[in-house]
Amino acid sequence: MSAISLIGKQKLGLIDHHCIDTLSANSVEIDIVLSGICGTDLAVLSGREEGHIGIIRGHEAVGVIVKVGAAVKNLRVGMRVVIDPNEYCGSCEPCRSAQTHLCQGGAHFALDIAGVNKHGTFAQRFITRECFVHALPDDMSWETGVLIEPVACILNTIDRASIKPGERVLLLGSGPMSLVAQLLLQAMGVTTLATDLNSNRINFARSLGLDIVHPDELESRLKTQGNVDAVIDTVGNQLDTAAQFVRQGGRIILFGFNGNYLYPLPVKHFLVNAISIIAAGEYNQHFPRALAMARRLPKLGKLVTHRYALEAFSEAFDSLLNNPSSPAIKSVFTPNPTYL
Repeated sequence: MSAISLIGKQKLGLIDHHCIDTLSANSVEIDIVLSGICGTDLAVLSGREEGHIGIIRGHEAVGVIVKVGAAVKNLRVGMRVVIDPNEYCGSCEPCRSAQTHLCQGGAHFALDIAGVNKHGTFAQRFITRECFVHALPDDMSWETGVLIEPVACILNTIDRASIKPGERVLLLGSGPMSLVAQLLLQAMGVTTLATDLNSNRINFARSLGLDIVHPDELESRLKTQGNVDAVIDTVGNQLDTAAQFVRQGGRIILFGFNGNYLYPLPVKHFLVNAISIIAAGEYNQHFPRALAMARRLPKLGKLVTHRYALEAFSEAFDSLLNNPSSPAIKSVFTPNPTYL
């Protein structure tokens, strides 16, 4: 089958990958219908994050089951499904303590994540255990389904930061994850304000009823409204801006990935103003909630704006990495377009 693999440092390639012929008893094989390009993929290709060479990328995916193992009980061939890529072992100490996001039982003594440290979903087919596969509701589109994993990530962040209805949250950057967060927070009764440099993205977000401004306008907006209860840095290098606009006693939430970013912490400022810095990490058992919440977000599927065949991976990533005014919001691969 065709698949997109990290074939060298910051280099992707289209490969011919051979799946195993037989399934384990508790596993299913899935034809991938949509698989989303994530900011993590872009971080690896731009050198902001390390990637495992030889691994098929992709961890946000929906598809159709084509085979089931002998012990599979709740899934069947032909079902439309969404895949949870965080494959915890279930038996290590963190897993037994209901902290599956801190799993130590994977191949690298950490959480196994499809598309990160084991083969993922930028491929025509994918195999995983039944417990990491969830049925898509009949009334849920493929486009909404492919964003369930991002919704789970955002729910984890909301939980860890204790964001409540009625609070005001500033999101720095308005990439796909931030837009998912804004829609989710808005549905919860949270007031959001976000920034972005890309005028196409600003206009798109405003068309969804979201409040988004160019970073140059942020200071004047908050000068009259006052600082916010929480700031989410979805870019990964905006802590200085976050510290400027969070209120006393507020929270700054780390979200974006940038392994090259270092921040000289102004300890006294944070101490005197009782500002917390929160790192949420991977989501923990959030998939069922994410599925339920996605059904309350009718605009979610609209974020998917660009679709590419696996063979067009260079075009897809070039647009996202090298065009700062790209009109793309969420780009996805379509490994098996006959299902669409």
